[in-house]
Amino acid sequence: MNLFGDYLQYSGLSYVSQEADIEIAYPNTLKIEDSLIAFLSDDLRQNKSKNPELSLEVSKTFKDGSYQVIVALDSENIMNIESIVEDQISCVSTYSLSGQVVVFNAKELQIVSIKPYAINRRYLDKGINCKNINKKTQLLRFAQTFFGLEIPKNQYENFLILDDSQMVKQIKNLYTDSKFIYEKAFIKKISNEILSTNLSSISNTNFFIGIDDVQLGKLALSQMSGEKEFINNNYFLDANNNFKQQAYKVWIGQEFSKWFSESFNLPLIPYVKGKALGLKISDKYEDANELLNLRLPNLDFGFVINIRGFKKVKLDESKLREAYAWAAFSKIEFHNVGIKKITEIDLKYIHTQEVNKNQTFDDWDTFNFSQNKIMKDYVSNIDTFDKKWLKQASKMSSKDFKKHVNYIKKNIRL
Repeated sequence: MNLFGDYLQYSGLSYVSQEADIEIAYPNTLKIEDSLIAFLSDDLRQNKSKNPELSLEVSKTFKDGSYQVIVALDSENIMNIESIVEDQISCVSTYSLSGQVVVFNAKELQIVSIKPYAINRRYLDKGINCKNINKKTQLLRFAQTFFGLEIPKNQYENFLILDDSQMVKQIKNLYTDSKFIYEKAFIKKISNEILSTNLSSISNTNFFIGIDDVQLGKLALSQMSGEKEFINNNYFLDANNNFKQQAYKVWIGQEFSKWFSESFNLPLIPYVKGKALGLKISDKYEDANELLNLRLPNLDFGFVINIRGFKKVKLDESKLREAYAWAAFSKIEFHNVGIKKITEIDLKYIHTQEVNKNQTFDDWDTFNFSQNKIMKDYVSNIDTFDKKWLKQASKMSSKDFKKHVNYIKKNIRL
């Protein structure tokens, strides 16, 4: 593919909409959307000199460039767990956002590059039932997550008295007030990625690496569905409290891709099975209501992540405290996709923690953490090998692990 002479058209904010209308899937983000679009437009224009190939001109059609770059939001989620904190019922809420910077050929609707981004923020509301956290507080927390702010709870009321639109705008305006910023804003990371994306850096768009499959073993599926010793994995439930396999698989693929991209600056094609990557364009174009069904490229090489199961063991006990270990078990395979499996490794991660006897503890919070730690540590050790990690995580020898890593690096050209 010859990229010489082509340019990159910024086509705004979009939504991955495979299972539900965006109004259902993104109720808070849609209320923040205007501020997100304004922030991206302003930030990209102010920093346009960093990417001369980037076109920001208003267009009647999103197909007005040789290549398009779109911000594709693919998840907005709140996970609530009721817990006993200081002898009172409290609510632990995890707010999560994920998205991708997608570059595609507008004529062919063919993706040539994807860079994933995700963020989680946790909040503890002491003495409050999860059902009593109002919608406006949820909107405030999503807004500050997008803009990288940490607004003290004792100042919430200053924002909650405003209508939704005014509240979001005021939070956006606080982005420049350093006393509220606790980390680089999620939306700023997205903007920086767009500014660093240029066609000449897409070295070989005929060669694709990604997540070929995410598989749930029989034991793992029955455990996460609440059919074994644990309740169902409450972080991935539908409206009827049934475990959503596909949502969990997408999360696994997103997290693995995130760790891989951060370690090697080599984006992986995400896990999307059975459907095109449907993007709903939200910017102001005449054909903005058209649903883009972008084609994911065929993978040359891919990872298969097999979730095998989970185990909880009591380690010790006193009058007031109990110590437990939560273990996750996985297998990670590397394939020449459609031809053969090249190499594989069995891995585990065990998290230990003491808890009060009267404390309600969410097993799946820890199991999900342990599973994510398997993937993060594995990718980290492909980059820089640690013998101590391998001894704790796998039965594979150092010699065989080095062969395993060399197979991967050689085939994906690291």
